[in-house]
Amino acid sequence: MTDTRTYLLQALELVADGGDVTRQELDAAISNPRTLSRAEKDAWEELSHWADDGDIRGRDERYATFKREWMRDRREALFNSDG
Repeated sequence: MTDTRTYLLQALELVADGGDVTRQELDAAISNPRTLSRAEKDAWEELSHWADDGDIRGRDERYATFKREWMRDRREALFNSDG
C-alpha cells in the first residue's frame, strides 16, 4: 500500500469518526491529485469537499452527519479497490 493511499484511508477514517482534516493538511499530504488512481481521487475529492465545507457543516448538523457517512463509504471503496 502506498503512503498516499495510507494517508487517504487514515484521513477518511479520522473524519468519519468525528475528527477533521484541513485544506492545508490535505494539500501537504497530496500535492498533485491528478496522479491518483480513480479510487484515490474519489477519496481525495470527498476530503477536499469536507475541508472546504466547514461553514456549511457549522450551520447544518445533518449535513455534517451525512458527509461523515460518505467518508465511511469512500474509505470502504478505497480499501477494497485495486488501483
